[in-house]
Parts: sequence; structure tokens; C-alpha cells
Amino acid sequence: MARGAVVPVPVAIRHAAVVAVLVLAAAHGALCGHVEFAAGVVARGGGNAPSVRPGANVTGAAGEPAPSPESSLVGCGCGPAPAPWQFLNYKLAALWPVIQAFKKTITCDPLGVTATWEGPDLCSSFFNGTKYRGFYCEYPPNANATLTVASIDFNGFGLCAPSLVGFVDQFPDLALFHANSNNFSGDVPDLTHLPFFYELDLSNNNFSGSFPDAVVPLGGLLFLDLRFNRYAGAVPPAVFALTVEALLLNNNGFDGRIPDSFGSTGAKYLVVANNQFTGPIPRSIYNTSATLSEVLFLNNRLSGCLPYEIGLVEGLAVFDAGGNEIAGPIPLSFGCLRDVEEINLAGNQLYGQVPDVVCLLAKTGKLQNLSLSDNFFHSVGHHCMELVRSRVLDVRRNCILGFPDQRPALECAAFYADPTKHCPFIPHIPCDLPGYHHYPPKAAHGHVQGQEGGN
Repeated sequence: MARGAVVPVPVAIRHAAVVAVLVLAAAHGALCGHVEFAAGVVARGGGNAPSVRPGANVTGAAGEPAPSPESSLVGCGCGPAPAPWQFLNYKLAALWPVIQAFKKTITCDPLGVTATWEGPDLCSSFFNGTKYRGFYCEYPPNANATLTVASIDFNGFGLCAPSLVGFVDQFPDLALFHANSNNFSGDVPDLTHLPFFYELDLSNNNFSGSFPDAVVPLGGLLFLDLRFNRYAGAVPPAVFALTVEALLLNNNGFDGRIPDSFGSTGAKYLVVANNQFTGPIPRSIYNTSATLSEVLFLNNRLSGCLPYEIGLVEGLAVFDAGGNEIAGPIPLSFGCLRDVEEINLAGNQLYGQVPDVVCLLAKTGKLQNLSLSDNFFHSVGHHCMELVRSRVLDVRRNCILGFPDQRPALECAAFYADPTKHCPFIPHIPCDLPGYHHYPPKAAHGHVQGQEGGN
């Protein structure tokens, strides 16, 4: 992935780009009209004129004089400080030195963005102006007559700075901070004192070290994106207890087992792909049934048996666990995923017959893509044959006799002769499937027994 590119996120997030905005609008009185989900930026470029004219409100809520920007930025070298009366209000006067101090730390600015960070018009974009690119203003809930900076969007700016501490955390009414595709590093600021904050996007930067501790206490987050950085180590269990709707941790160096607290997540979109996670997919995933829509485990080092409990996540639309070391048959419970559109299990150690009950979802459900290549399946049923012909189902590089592009026979025989690669099988289907009559088959090697899921 080339640096500087805005990195896409799963397709359903693009379809639900306004969800977080609508939720927060209800919760915070439409605090901010600017949000970015995978497809890019939805920015407020104007809006109704404020009830206060520029320069009209230069005192605090209790009538106190606005702080002098000059006294807060001695020695900055940022040019002459505007006079206090030139700012729209006291809040913006207090933020001017914060922006100018951060500007001094920026070591690269390929788009010349910081050249617009001059003068007193911090809310220029609210009035369709061109000053202070990346800063967006709105009326906070607790001061609905005082316009102030409510969101910062640096997506794609390519800015370089050694730290965000002392900058992002100094905007008391901030709701969003988006910084996809820059060159920021250092620690994540403590944002727990910002009452309206709910979106943090630090994707595609140079952050490193362990999972940022400052993120864990952010109980009000709805969107957390740490993709494409250099974080490593374990993900704290508390991360999966955050109230986020989207949790994007992919393309880092996170490792260790995915904690059982995974089942506590309220996320609709959860991506942990392209890391170094080991161990099984947590069986607690069944607890996410009310919320989880897309989950991507692909390209880790996950192992163990494919959990039966995945089939209990009723609203699942995308399930991707390709490129791991997961073993076992596909549980018949997968046939209950009536809303699933894509299932990718390619590149694992799955075996047995591809369940007809899963292939039937292409007729009775929403299934559009079923990728099972690079496994050890030995047969497919009638409905699955139809999907192979229509190219909905990919079963290349398996062990299916008579099919093209399969594994060598000796490789298949060696796999099936190794009992350590085999998982138990549950013949039960935990839902009613119209038109499907199931006769329990014999499990591999003649065993029909309870499945231990991801153990």
C-alpha cells in the first residue's frame, strides 16, 4: 500500500457512511456536520450564517475578557498575533496559539496546507472560506451561540510532525479527529477530558509501540481507526468493550490470542486483518449477534477449529478468515447466516464436504461469494455444484476428485491421514431452513460428536 493514499475500509462501511453522524446528531444535538468513513470525506463547506457577527463576541460566557493570543505564544515566530477583538469569540482566540504552536512542529507540508493557518478566521470553512484548511467549526451543545472548532480533518495532507500531544487534546469542544495518510508519530494524546469526542482516525501514519493506552478509556468512541501503522504486541481486552460502531486495527503487528472479550464488542464493523494474531477465533463471537455485520480476520496466524458459534451471529453480512491455519469442517450452523453476502475461508486447513446448506444461501439468502480455495475439501453437494458452475463458489486447490486445479493426490492423502488436523463435527442446524431436509452424514473417520469450537 503506497503511503499517502487514503486507505479503503470494508464495503458496508461505505454504505453506512452516515450512521455515526446520525447517532451523534441525536446524542449531541448535531454537534458536527463533518465525518469520514471509508469512502472519503463528508465535509460541511458552509451552512447557515451564525447568529454572532465576526468580532461581536470577544468575551467569555461570564463576560470575562478573551485571553490574549500573544501572551500564549511568545517566541513562536508565527507572525503577528491578531488582536483579541478580531476573533469571532473567546473560544477561537484561545485556540489560535494552539494551532500556531503545532504549526511550528510540522516538518513537512507537501500541499502547503499550513500556509492557510494565518489570521483570526479559524472558522473560515463555515463561511465557505479557504483559510485554516482542515479545521471545521460548529456550535457545541453547551454553548449554542458560540461557534468553535468541532472537528479536525487532515486526511491525505501528508503532514509530518513528531507528536500530536498538546495539539488535539487542547480543543475542548472537539468531536472528530481524522488524520489518515500523514506522517504523524509519538504518543496518542489523552482525550478523556473532551466531552463530545467520538471519532479517532490515525490510520496510515508512523505510530508504533504497544497499543496506545490513551485510547482504552475513551468510552464514548463510535469510530476507531488505527490501520496501517506499526503498532505491535497484544490488544488489551478492554478495547473490545469500547462502544465503537467501527473498530479497524488491520495492517499492524498486533500478536497473541484475540481475547475472549471479543464477544463484548458492540461494533458493527470489526477488522483485525493483516496482523500476527494466533490461537482460535473466540467462541464468544456468538455474543455479537445483535450488532456485528462485517468481521475480517484474514491473513493472521489463527488456528484451531472453525467455531460452530459463528453461525449464531444472525446479522453477519461479511465473514473473512482467509489466509490462516484454521482447521475442521464448515459447521452446518453457517447455513443460518441468512444475511451473509460474502464468506472467505480460502487458504486454511478446512476439509470434508462443502455443506449444501451453506451453498443454498445463494438461493434462499443473500450469498454472492463463497471462497474456499486452498483447503482440503473432498466433495461438494448438489447446490454447491451449481455455485461452482456460476463461479459464486471457488474450490480450486482442494482434494475434489474430477475437479480441475486440485491438490496432488499424495498431498491430500497425507493430510487426511494426520489425526491432529481433524476437528469434531456437530450435525445440528440451529435454525429452520425452508426447503432443506438434512440427513446427518458420518463425520470424518466415522465420528459424530460434539464440537469444541475454537479450542
